[in-house]
Amino acid sequence: MGGDPHHTSQRQARSNRANEEKDEGPSMQQINEEFVTLYELLEKQGLNESEWVAVTQPIVDVVRKAKVRQRAARMAKWVSVCAGLLLATHLLLQISLVQKAGHVLFRHFLLLILPRWDWTRVYYSDCFISNPYYVSRSLLEDDCNVCESLEKMDRLSNVSSWVVTEDYLKNDVPFLVTDAMDDWPVMNTEEFWFDNVTEMYLSEDLRGVYPCELTSNLRLRPDDLRTFLKKIHNPDVRRWYGHWENCNKKAAKVLRQLYRRPYFIPHMVDLSDSNWVLLSSDFKGKVYKEVDFHTELLWVAQVRGWSKIRLVPREPCDHFCPELLDTLTEGHMVVVTNLLWKFEYIPGEHTDNMAVAVGGFWT
Repeated sequence: MGGDPHHTSQRQARSNRANEEKDEGPSMQQINEEFVTLYELLEKQGLNESEWVAVTQPIVDVVRKAKVRQRAARMAKWVSVCAGLLLATHLLLQISLVQKAGHVLFRHFLLLILPRWDWTRVYYSDCFISNPYYVSRSLLEDDCNVCESLEKMDRLSNVSSWVVTEDYLKNDVPFLVTDAMDDWPVMNTEEFWFDNVTEMYLSEDLRGVYPCELTSNLRLRPDDLRTFLKKIHNPDVRRWYGHWENCNKKAAKVLRQLYRRPYFIPHMVDLSDSNWVLLSSDFKGKVYKEVDFHTELLWVAQVRGWSKIRLVPREPCDHFCPELLDTLTEGHMVVVTNLLWKFEYIPGEHTDNMAVAVGGFWT
């Protein structure tokens, strides 16, 4: 006899589910019912606490081991996923186009969050995590004694690193050196000028490299060095100045070809990886431009032309010490420490000027 097809399909479905449950083993409900039955049987036996522990310990051990295995499996899964994502990200970053796009997006992200979080303090900080037991050297009024009677900077030549250390650096006294650049190849050729600088920084190797602290009278984004170099390369653009810091190691290495470590800088000073470029052409400035360096000392070398320089005492010494004014001429170098002084300059008029600057740290 034929039956209802609908009821037949329902019976078949229930039968299939029952078979699946048998294959998968006992359900949680069945396990729970067995535990309740076991508990009731043991309770009827009137066991004391130690007997309860002895009887149930094997079950507890099995449950604990199962939980450990479950957590380990979950952890292994997350580790595998994270490792896969890291590997995929690493492979993608090997593609130059992805590198450039990621660099641009990350820089835009940093600019977007800058109003809410000033990340530049972390960027320029010597330590990413502050040490609560470390107290940084702060400027006190007693430190102002070394500059209170200063009227001008000493001009030195053929000076030893010992004299520089003991008489000047340890006392935060700035000074000029007139023979610091005599052995630099760039100072002994007439074939070096602005074109050499623009060619270096407009090369394909530095296309994705951005500067730090680009300052100029030309209206530009503070990271748009390529546009700045293209503008100054145009002979129709006149009376301009600009300075920037090469905080990217690749860009700093390019500039490092132009200078050498000054002979008088003591071994206790490690030169920073970054460096500065100061360029100008027939710029008639009236306001001093600050080079906001964050190293413990800075030396500025005038490669071409000349500059008016001003060293301004930091607070509280600005109430006791005078500002030091001088002219930095071609082939001369000025050295200044950061604890006591700020360095400012005005580009020389009626000429083209170029200077390089490098910071240093005490070791």
